[in-house]
Amino acid sequence: MSIYKYLHEFQEDILFLDAIQQVEYKYYDLCAGFASKEDAERIKAINLETYKGELETSLLEVLNLSKERLTRAIYYEYDLDNNWDSHFFLCSNYRPLAEQDDDWACDWEDVVKGPNLKEFAEIYSENGFDSSSKAIGITLYLTARTVCAFASVCYGTDRNIPLCIGFHDQDPIVRISAD
Repeated sequence: MSIYKYLHEFQEDILFLDAIQQVEYKYYDLCAGFASKEDAERIKAINLETYKGELETSLLEVLNLSKERLTRAIYYEYDLDNNWDSHFFLCSNYRPLAEQDDDWACDWEDVVKGPNLKEFAEIYSENGFDSSSKAIGITLYLTARTVCAFASVCYGTDRNIPLCIGFHDQDPIVRISAD
């Protein structure tokens, strides 16, 4: 079992499942299966309202800043290994998902600090990325909840450029809206 198989599915899940809740349910079930129901419940119990509020504040700042620049996409990156610290990158290049080339995200013109999520980082640090079935389940569900929190904030904004998300060094990057 490879975690990368599931990470590639995030894109389809975000674009084609009927609701963000369906994405969360899918990865809750995977976590419960790979790790345990208790692990999945522990992650589910973390309230993300403050995180989403901080995301929205930063995203609105970045969207306003993007109007002053030649921004073609906004890439939100969080770091699994460093308290889930995050940054919004205003990118001057962009390639659609179909091109299967996310190197555009390295070509950014400005950066804005985003929120962290220490509760997720603490849980992640207990097992690591993919060292066991338990680690895979937990990483997938933590990542899914992060992507879903970001997507829910993005859906509420007036945007005219692609909004994307990934953890540090993730490939592929997840597009929140189809290109």
